[in-house]
Amino acid sequence: MLSALKRLLFKIRFARLYKNKVKLGTNVFIHENPTFIIRNAQLTPSIFIGSNVYIGRHANLHTSSQIIIGDNCVLSDYVYLSTLSHGINPLEGPILQQPDYDKGQIILGENCFLGFNAKVLPGVTLGEWTIVGAGAVVTKSFAGYCMIAGNPAKIIKKYNSLSRQWESYNND
Repeated sequence: MLSALKRLLFKIRFARLYKNKVKLGTNVFIHENPTFIIRNAQLTPSIFIGSNVYIGRHANLHTSSQIIIGDNCVLSDYVYLSTLSHGINPLEGPILQQPDYDKGQIILGENCFLGFNAKVLPGVTLGEWTIVGAGAVVTKSFAGYCMIAGNPAKIIKKYNSLSRQWESYNND
């Protein structure tokens, strides 16, 4: 009973904090302690979360443009998606006093899976059925139906629709 009450209170607080900034599809589960930072609400909403999406513990979503998460995606615990970057110009003072700026939206296609502690950086689009390995740092876009891992993330497997299997991929 306490768990259900806790979830209800979270949903109410979430709706109040992010009204008109986050659009949720149906059957979205957002686990405990997420961080949503939305710097500029000119694009309303700024974060689109499709239906049947799971967002794990301590997820971070930061934007002043847009983050779009397609239907049926899974974001494991400690996943980080950010379109923002700090100002780092030595002539403009300390880093924390410089304004951050947006480097481009993030789009996750349908059925993407982001493993534990995966990071997706600005300007990245992941096509449908992109599987991101734990701890991966995704710095560029991938078309879909692939498994990626590493820092920076690279394709390690592709889905072969003829054999209906994931097959190893040689990056060389």
